Amino acid sequence: MQSRRQFIKTTGAAGLALGFPMIWTQRANAADTLTVADNGGALGPVMRTAFYDPFEKETGIRIVNVAHESDPTTQFKLSVDSGSHIWDVAMVTPDNVLRLSDTKKKNYLAPLDIASSDAKGILPGMLTNNWFGFSIYGVVMAYRSDHFAKATPTGWRDYWDTAKFPGRRGLYRSPIGLLENALLADGVAPKDLYPIDVDRALKSLDKIRKNINVWWANGAQNTQLLQSGEVDLSDTWNARALAAITAGAPVKIVWEGTYNVDGWSIPAGTTKLKQAQYSSLIANGPSNNDTYKLIDPKRAELLPTYPKNLERLQRRDNAWWGKNFDSANEKFQEWLLNA
Repeated sequence: MQSRRQFIKTTGAAGLALGFPMIWTQRANAADTLTVADNGGALGPVMRTAFYDPFEKETGIRIVNVAHESDPTTQFKLSVDSGSHIWDVAMVTPDNVLRLSDTKKKNYLAPLDIASSDAKGILPGMLTNNWFGFSIYGVVMAYRSDHFAKATPTGWRDYWDTAKFPGRRGLYRSPIGLLENALLADGVAPKDLYPIDVDRALKSLDKIRKNINVWWANGAQNTQLLQSGEVDLSDTWNARALAAITAGAPVKIVWEGTYNVDGWSIPAGTTKLKQAQYSSLIANGPSNNDTYKLIDPKRAELLPTYPKNLERLQRRDNAWWGKNFDSANEKFQEWLLNA
């Protein structure tokens, strides 16, 4: 398991400087292959350039990166239950981890066995016995500045105000993040979002339902919608909005919403328990504040952990989602079907 842990240490702790990876590994005795599941889309090539390629060069271990679903929990379980072991390392969020490590049912995660001393400078809560957080992302809003040339939306209340801010709208086809934003639009203070009042959130969504033109399903689709102008404003993950901006689209980010953390975990029972560890970052915020010394100031202002941006973001309550995802999702999917 040493090389797998080394992969996670490298990418989790050092892969936070947007292109300044610091390899902590010793070269492997023999080349091998690790399959790493990440979020795909615009993230995949950036991960490859910034971290997978340097890791391969340093260790001799080839990284095959594959894209998983936006919520990889079911895929993760199927991989372990079937014994297929299609992934050696996977990118997951804390709420994914809670659903994958329910000791009353079945634990799907292998221990990392990474000492806290190996995570110097990492923010509190970013390293547990089965997860290493490396990339902080915001569930925020993005809009096309060519459409909103005069009055521009500044928060979720404006998104709900279709009279003042007319335009084609997109929303994520999942309750996580969406319910929180619906409550913010309904006047709930960020500090009072949890426990989530699901019924109130759905009533808030009732007010905007008929104005939603696209219910998007994954990050790549979200970037394309913003980049092509198929929607004028949408909820988004900040990295997906930045991908559209980088491609030249006139897109602006509104820093109001929630934030969460992507990290690495290892599937239990993998046949390559001695083969992996590593980390990365794209347009998401580092979990090590020291890395801002290495990031261009203009780039830093587009990251969720930039102080002015973080002020308007509430950290997702993953414990609440871990316990309530199934019931909340059932209500949300029923709401969608009744549209």
